[in-house]
Amino acid sequence: MTRGRPTPAATVVDHLQRHAAEQPDAPAIVCVDRTVSYRELRDGVAGCAAWLKAQGIEPGERVGLSIADDRLHAIVALGLAAAGATHVVLPTHDAARARRRTAERVGARRVVVALPAHGLAELDNLAIDPARADAWAGERRGELRGPDASSLLTFFTTSGTTGEAKIIPVRHDAFARQTARARVGRVLSLTPMEHAIAKRQLLYAVIRGSSVALRDRAETPIAQLCARLGVDIIASNAARSKDLIGECLRSGRLPPGVELTAAGSHTTAAFRCRLLEGVCDAVQVTYSMQECGSVARAVERTPDEATSTVGRPHPGVEVVVADPDGTPLPAGEVGEIRIRASGMAEGYLDDDEATARHFRDGWFLPGDLGTFTPEGALIVQGRADDVMILNGIKIAPIEIERALERHPVVRAVVAFPLRSPVHGEVPVAAVELVDGFAADEHTLQRFARDVLGMRAPRRVIIVPALPTNAQGKIDLGRLAELASSRGTPAGRAG
Repeated sequence: MTRGRPTPAATVVDHLQRHAAEQPDAPAIVCVDRTVSYRELRDGVAGCAAWLKAQGIEPGERVGLSIADDRLHAIVALGLAAAGATHVVLPTHDAARARRRTAERVGARRVVVALPAHGLAELDNLAIDPARADAWAGERRGELRGPDASSLLTFFTTSGTTGEAKIIPVRHDAFARQTARARVGRVLSLTPMEHAIAKRQLLYAVIRGSSVALRDRAETPIAQLCARLGVDIIASNAARSKDLIGECLRSGRLPPGVELTAAGSHTTAAFRCRLLEGVCDAVQVTYSMQECGSVARAVERTPDEATSTVGRPHPGVEVVVADPDGTPLPAGEVGEIRIRASGMAEGYLDDDEATARHFRDGWFLPGDLGTFTPEGALIVQGRADDVMILNGIKIAPIEIERALERHPVVRAVVAFPLRSPVHGEVPVAAVELVDGFAADEHTLQRFARDVLGMRAPRRVIIVPALPTNAQGKIDLGRLAELASSRGTPAGRAG
C-alpha cells in the first residue's frame, strides 16, 4: 500500500510531471465511468494552467476555488498550482458570507467556479466548463514546470468549532515532507474534495504516484464501490465511519483487505470493535491535524487488538506529554501534548494570538491532553479546553464518552457542558442508540454513575442521530441547545 518516498525539494507539480513520464498509463483518478491516467491528468492540468494564465492568473496570486465536482476540482486545484498560484477552497456548501470572509482573509480577488450560482459578487468569477477539462485531457502537451518548492501550495482551514476558523498556509516542500508519513494506496474518501481529508489524499497520491477513487453521484454502497474500483483504503473520520456501520448491515462488509481510516482521537476500543465486527478487516487510526499531517498511527485487525491508543509516533516525529511548564512527564501521567515534525506549519495566517498559543519554541501544541502507555503508544485524553469543572471537580468529556460506550445499546456518545451560575459546568451526555435497541435516559445515567461516580454526567439525553457540521464533526452547539430546551440538569450526583 506504500510507494516510494517523495523528494522533499520537489513541488506537487514536479511529482505529477515525473509520474506522467515514468508511468504514463498508471491510474491517478479512478471513477465509476472512467479512469484518468497520469498522462491524462498531466495534460488536463497543463491545459487548465494555460487557461488560467490566459484569464490573467499570475504566479503568487491567491485564488478561491468553489467546485463541487470532485474530478474537476482536482484538475483545477492542480492547474492553479501549475500556474504558480495558491488556492483556498471556498466550499460550495458554505453560506456566501462565510466564503466571502475566507476569500477576504487570504486576499483572494478571484474565484474559479463551475456553476454561476457559486460565484461571489465581490470577486472576479472565472467560470470553467467541465467539458473543457475533458478536452484538455485528450490533448498532448509539453512538460509541466512547477513553481519554486518554497512557494505556497494551498491554505487549509480548521473546523472553526471553537470560533472563527484558523487558516494554515501550506508550502509545497513542507507538504511533501508530511506526505512521507502518509499511508497510501488506492484511497476512497468519504468526504468530497472540498474537504481537507479528501484534498490531502489527492495531493498524497500525486506526490507518491498512487491513486484516488471518487464516489459516484448514484451513491453506490461503499462496499460495492470499493470492490468495483479496487479500493485499498477508505479515508474518513470517526463520524463518517460511524455511518458505515448501518450501511454495511444493509449492503455487506467492505471487501477483504480494505482498511478503514478513522482519523481523530475519539475512536474508542468499543467503537473499533464494532467496525471490525461489522464493517472491515482492518481499522487504521491516525492522530493527525492540518498543521503537521500524521503524527501517530495504529492499525488493528481483530477485536482482540482493539485499544483506545492512537499508536506510536512515526519515526522522526517527536511527541512529548508535558506539564504546564513544558517539563516532560513519565508514561501514565496525563499532560499537554507537544509535537515536532518535519513539514510542520509555522503558524496561522493573520492570527498572532493563535500562533503564539499553539506554536512555541519549535513545538506545535494542538491543545490536546494525553498520556503514554508503558509500551510507548499515545492515548489522547481529549481537548485541554474541553475539561469541565463541576463544583471544583475536573471532568474530561472523553472519560464520560468511554464509560457510556461500554453499554451494549450505545452506538455513539458525546459529552459536553452546560453552563450553570451555581455549579460551573454541568456535564451532559448525548447518546445515539444501536439500531433496533431501546434504553431510557435514567438507566444510562445510572450506568455511567456506577462507572464514574461523582464524575458522571448529570443528564443523558437520547437523540436519533448525533448532529454534525459541514466538516463531519459533532455540532456541540446544537446539542447544547437541545439539552437546554429539556431543562437544566442538577449539579449534584443524585
